[in-house]
Amino acid sequence: MMRALVLVALAAAAAIVSGGSARADGTPCPANNNPNELVLAGGSGQQAQLGKQFGQSLQVQLANTNGCPLTGNLAGITVNFDAPGSGAGGIFASSGSREAYVGTDAQGVATAPLFTANYTVGAYTVDAHSDYGTVELYLSNTANGLPSAIAATGTATEEATVDGVYAQPLQARVTDANGIPVQGAAVTFAIVPGPTGASASFLGGAPSAITDSNGLATSPPLLANSVSGRFTATASTDGVATVATYSLDNHAATTTLQTTSTSRNAKATVDTRYRSSLQVRLLDADGQPIEGATVTFAITPADNGAGATFVGGTSQATALTGLDGLATAPPLVANKTAGTFTAAATTPGAQAGRYTLQNVAAAPASIAAGAANGQSTAVGTRFAIPLAVTVTDRNGNPVAGARVTFTAPEKEASGRFHARRRIVRVKTNGKGIAVAPAFTANASSGGYVVTVTVKGSSVRTAFALLNLPRG
Repeated sequence: MMRALVLVALAAAAAIVSGGSARADGTPCPANNNPNELVLAGGSGQQAQLGKQFGQSLQVQLANTNGCPLTGNLAGITVNFDAPGSGAGGIFASSGSREAYVGTDAQGVATAPLFTANYTVGAYTVDAHSDYGTVELYLSNTANGLPSAIAATGTATEEATVDGVYAQPLQARVTDANGIPVQGAAVTFAIVPGPTGASASFLGGAPSAITDSNGLATSPPLLANSVSGRFTATASTDGVATVATYSLDNHAATTTLQTTSTSRNAKATVDTRYRSSLQVRLLDADGQPIEGATVTFAITPADNGAGATFVGGTSQATALTGLDGLATAPPLVANKTAGTFTAAATTPGAQAGRYTLQNVAAAPASIAAGAANGQSTAVGTRFAIPLAVTVTDRNGNPVAGARVTFTAPEKEASGRFHARRRIVRVKTNGKGIAVAPAFTANASSGGYVVTVTVKGSSVRTAFALLNLPRG
């Protein structure tokens, strides 16, 4: 055995003395080794939004099929990067066209100019041609996240008394080609006066807004002018040819129905009674209270079913105004579905009074592990799927703001979250989902569980994970 080791050492020393390098199979590389092929160096497999620049440059490199280092002058070899002439593709910054010619550098690497996706969705290849062969780089253009449609949401038809403020601001939702909400899009609201001169103006700011994570943009409050009649408003965003429209109506001043501050925005836990009843005050044109008028209160459930009923199980109730002009609805009981919904108070000759109500989820009653359960990864590497759980109440409503604790084993096979923490605490979002920071396997192979608990609750779950030995 010792004699064999000595012979190997002598052979290695001889290779060093001779100035040659060795291939993977141990045979020496030639002193002169010119390129005979073109290989991929980087940039393949990327995706970019329509009209946006790809983040990584497209690169190819000269090489030799023998796997040995190249010798000689590698600079100045022409490489032609060629994108498709039709369909999904893009253009190079230097040429402003689908083709670009570049030369290799001293290391034999050819880097294409910055490449920008065109306005056609799809996957395609950019070919890199040279005297040493062709390499295909795979790219994809996507419309995800780009505005494709805008629509009015909330109250698209409203009424207000002349010189009064409209009860609800204008609201529009922007979505991409797949119907997914687009965040960060600029929406401009505009007023189109009616034939009578009826119109309105925006209060406290420019008539524009940026969409939130739900794709929603909300205008400033809207003040009716002194002319009665119908008119319209629009909402538009760059890149979308159509506009969202709203039908608005200024009513002549007669009576005023005012919602009280205690009931305008109220919350209650699902399946329980609201603490404040819906209440309005009816005033005449001089601001004096009106006694004995009938006010109708009505609940409008949300699309997800969140709503409430008045005591007795009805969604509509009436009440008479008192000496102070106040009308109070019967007590309101939240149903079993969490979410925001609206209610209205109406009486003839007056603009409706509107309320925004919210059913809040009850205490956490269930916790469900996400898709990360059962996954595996090599020791020392990050698990591909983040650890995430969904917390719900006894009625299946997502519980927002719940404090969720993820705990990994202290010893043997385990892992650590960001900053090498074994225990992390995360709050659930509005959908009841808590996502732990990235989780990385430690150096020990084997199976284990990461436990998950919710503060103030006995519910718990666990993720079964496996650290694999390095291959």
